Amino acid sequence: MSRYLVVMGVPGLLVMSFLDSAAVPMPGGPDAVLMLLAWRRPELLVWIALAATVGSTLGCLVLYGIGSKGGGAALARFDPAKVALMKRRMRDYGVWTVVAAVIAPPPFPTKLVILAAGVLGIGKWRLAFSVFAGRFVRYLLVAFLAARFGDQAAAVLSRHYPAASAVLVVLLAAILLFRRRRRSRTPASV
Repeated sequence: MSRYLVVMGVPGLLVMSFLDSAAVPMPGGPDAVLMLLAWRRPELLVWIALAATVGSTLGCLVLYGIGSKGGGAALARFDPAKVALMKRRMRDYGVWTVVAAVIAPPPFPTKLVILAAGVLGIGKWRLAFSVFAGRFVRYLLVAFLAARFGDQAAAVLSRHYPAASAVLVVLLAAILLFRRRRRSRTPASV
């Protein structure tokens, strides 16, 4: 099926991103197809990134729905310690946890984050916006690198993407901690 979706080009990427984010395993995932398409058609890199982003966002909404309808049972297949940690992060940081998860490269447990968002009742549209924003940043970066470095993009990404995404996640965490500290120091209004 993956081969057929690759041949379909940008629409196939959208479908592949949807399926991958809805927890249907896709060999190679959408990143490889996105890189191939952006390398072949660099003038379309924004549209390619947008197609992958829309597909991923819609797929995450399906997974979110499973979490919201299935409750805790939806999280049963994950390590209980990871689930507890994810619930704590979702309660503390909300949708920022989602943004960090969708920017981070595999093997970050993005599906666990999306399921936890559904279980904890994070607003559906807030989740959709967070997934869209984070995935668009990620996919646009991947598409740009593929268009810029061609067949060397995979090597560039494997060398630098984990570090770059870690910097983004740390930056997000620093912003959140700063906001939390500022909020806790602000005197309550009477």
